[in-house]
Amino acid sequence: MGRNPTGSDVKMLKAGAALAKAKGLNGFTVRQVCAKSKVNLGMFHYYFSTKENFDMAVLESIYSKMIENIKIKVSPSASPKQNVRAILINIQEFIKENRVLLSSLGGDVFSGNKKTFKFIVKNFTKHVEILFGELLRAQKCGALAAPSALDAFLIIMPPAAVPQILLGLVSRLNVGLPGKLKASALTVMVEENAPARIDLLVNSIFKEK
Repeated sequence: MGRNPTGSDVKMLKAGAALAKAKGLNGFTVRQVCAKSKVNLGMFHYYFSTKENFDMAVLESIYSKMIENIKIKVSPSASPKQNVRAILINIQEFIKENRVLLSSLGGDVFSGNKKTFKFIVKNFTKHVEILFGELLRAQKCGALAAPSALDAFLIIMPPAAVPQILLGLVSRLNVGLPGKLKASALTVMVEENAPARIDLLVNSIFKEK
């Protein structure tokens, strides 16, 4: 941000993160951020200049927390299988907490928003590096049942991420679902079965001892 911190920037980022999680980046205004954080508009422009700069700072603050959590859970002394499971659980929890925001970002990318895409590619790949590193470690020690680390990655990542992102899309667009697929019931099913799905995915790519 290039400014000396005063506490106002932290308050605005916290307010922005809460609004982004509930509405997506395009679902709130600068004035709403200032009102929620109780910081005046002049301070917003002092720190961030534009809404776009603020949005990117909010994304960085949200994402960095997940990476911190992953680094705490991943241990060099643990097996690759244990670390992969821990990473997937953290990724899934991150998506669950931010599913409305992430579905909004996905919409931006698929609609051709190059700035959002470039930002994600540049700044939202650390978890991929950490996960892929553990899969490579598993491949080297012969623990993988999948043909390669890349194959293992492609097997586990989409199923771990997609259900929560779809729930975010349903919530953000307020889509009415028929019968047993009602949004509330679907949410319960997805969240209750999340740990079991992670175990199934991890077991599918690692050899049995």
